[in-house]
Amino acid sequence: MNHPDPLALLFVMLFAPTLVAEPPRIIIGGWDSPTSAQLARDAAQMQSLPFDGCILDIKPDVDALPHPFWNAHSSETWENLSFDRAIEELRTASPGKLSSNYLIVKANPGDVDWLDDKGWKSIVEHWRTAARIAKQGRLRGLVFDPEPYTAPYEQFRYYSQRLAKDHPFEEYRDAARRRGREVMKVIAEEFPDVELLSYFLMSYLVRDHRYRGASPVDREDEALCLAGHSYGLLPAFLDGWLDELPPDAVLYDGCEYAYWHKTSSLFFEEARDVRQRGIKLVSRENREKYAAQVKVAFPIYLDAVHPTLAGRYVLEPEQTDRLSLLRRNLSAAIDHGDGLVWIYGEQGRWWPPAGDTALYANRTVYPEWDSLIPGCLEAIRTVVQESGVRESGNREVSPAWSTWVEEGKPGTVEVLDGRVEIRGAVDAAALAAIDVNFNERYTIRVRVRCKGRGRSALAIRWRSADEKWIEDNQHDKVIFPPDGTPSAWRMIETEITVPAGVRQLVAICSGQQQFGNSDLIEFQDLAILRQSNAAP
Repeated sequence: MNHPDPLALLFVMLFAPTLVAEPPRIIIGGWDSPTSAQLARDAAQMQSLPFDGCILDIKPDVDALPHPFWNAHSSETWENLSFDRAIEELRTASPGKLSSNYLIVKANPGDVDWLDDKGWKSIVEHWRTAARIAKQGRLRGLVFDPEPYTAPYEQFRYYSQRLAKDHPFEEYRDAARRRGREVMKVIAEEFPDVELLSYFLMSYLVRDHRYRGASPVDREDEALCLAGHSYGLLPAFLDGWLDELPPDAVLYDGCEYAYWHKTSSLFFEEARDVRQRGIKLVSRENREKYAAQVKVAFPIYLDAVHPTLAGRYVLEPEQTDRLSLLRRNLSAAIDHGDGLVWIYGEQGRWWPPAGDTALYANRTVYPEWDSLIPGCLEAIRTVVQESGVRESGNREVSPAWSTWVEEGKPGTVEVLDGRVEIRGAVDAAALAAIDVNFNERYTIRVRVRCKGRGRSALAIRWRSADEKWIEDNQHDKVIFPPDGTPSAWRMIETEITVPAGVRQLVAICSGQQQFGNSDLIEFQDLAILRQSNAAP
């Protein structure tokens, strides 16, 4: 692309309203997940901790099933179960800052075949019950755990289905999408603005994995790969969710494998792959919904931060400074996710002893996490504060916008409320500039779509302290939209480090090769995020 020069070309300054990103929310879950009774009893004691909510377990009024939602994917009917007590406890609780609370639902035992209409009728009703409790109990939404824990059953593996020997994978894929529609339809009826965090979605399928299987993305033998994958029916189930997903609902891919990421760049790459590769695993008619409503929420696995608790799954066991690992990964989770971070732990606790409010006896005999990993609580609090979550309310940098149209050529550029529209342009752009310092790291992302003809791109350029363009272009970047439908929203994103000798970073949303005003290129949701940890 031609490089816009404010001294030689038409250059009109526009200042857009400040882009306000929602401060990231930190939620906690694991083996000490509280019940509704614990939340109501202990919320006041939790206010000093740097958390915004938790993942809850719910007990029925009659304790015949101590944790029914752990076995939501079963054919058992819950006609005789009442959750009125739990709903009342949630409604009357005063959670204070713990306002982002979610009810856990697990895909276990997973012994219902996808072709079993009667069995799936029960599963769908279990999801309806969960959504109703969450809505009436003033929760933020639901958490889904797709992992199988009840051998030999595996809900999302084709090979493990009871009737798979006599029915091809394609029939099961169609059934999984149909069941996804049925589940989301009842969720939407009960809780149309639900937030649904799954511990993983497409993040488990966008890369090859030696145990789960080959990634089916961009392969001619996609169906064969899915048929052999541990979670090969999960994309179809998600597709069904998207078929019925209400416009105000949000899905989060929890990217569970990020438990063991060793660099900030791995978080960035996984988020990029979920957005750009994961979208290819759903049907074309649902890709715009995926781009707009499927977000990334990264985890921290505390047992792996501890030097021994996770055994062979300990994160970097050779590293003696365990708090530095925690700070690095939490910073990266905030920097590269979409506003939600979940901290999971098994052999420790945040909550006071549960007593008779626990789901089963002696559930919370574990030590407090701050005694298992001394200083971890202060480390979490410091990262949260340094990320601007509490103090400034925003770590997103608000740019000064300007527009540029190639001199003597047709075209218009408008910037309104952070949304860019380029029409009928041979070469035109909207420029977003921020002041930067040497060696700072930034994540930059923006959504784009093209109606009609034209070419779009995101370019990154630099200015010196005297506001001149730096012509040594070895640090410039041009990033084109990923593969997908041009008329649907697609995410362009990149990661950069500020080189020496510059004063301004300029993100350029450009449009070229349009023929008339009916050709429209739109950009929206530009985010320029300064990473809180400069280490790669």
